[in-house]
Amino acid sequence: MTAHALISGVLFRAPEQKTSKAGKLYVSATVKFKDGETLQFWRLTAFSETAQVELMRLSEGDALSAQGAMKAELYRPEGGEQRISLSMIADHVTALRQPTRISGADREKRPRASKPYAGRKPDTRRAAPLAHEFDDPLPF
Repeated sequence: MTAHALISGVLFRAPEQKTSKAGKLYVSATVKFKDGETLQFWRLTAFSETAQVELMRLSEGDALSAQGAMKAELYRPEGGEQRISLSMIADHVTALRQPTRISGADREKRPRASKPYAGRKPDTRRAAPLAHEFDDPLPF
């Protein structure tokens, strides 16, 4: 059985671009998210060019959401108990934050401002007139 779903989580490892036996490019990735106290893992496969491009922009630990056809299957590892395998053929992928391209060492050295607009004066210009300044006789 296949159903459509929307999931969100973080990349467990960097996405990989692969080629199918038929010669078609696709991207494979693993997404993890916390469901209460347990971690859930989804295998993502993207054949759509836009989904492939978006996945390849991301790296391990980047947050994303994906939409597409999901599949849930039961399997039993050798000598283990039954588990659920979750996979998705992703039609759409969206980065939930802009991907960071700063290495871990450089990220630690970067100073963080306590106030986002520290040292700047507030902009006092108005972008649009206030509601009471409109006197147009437009019937709504």
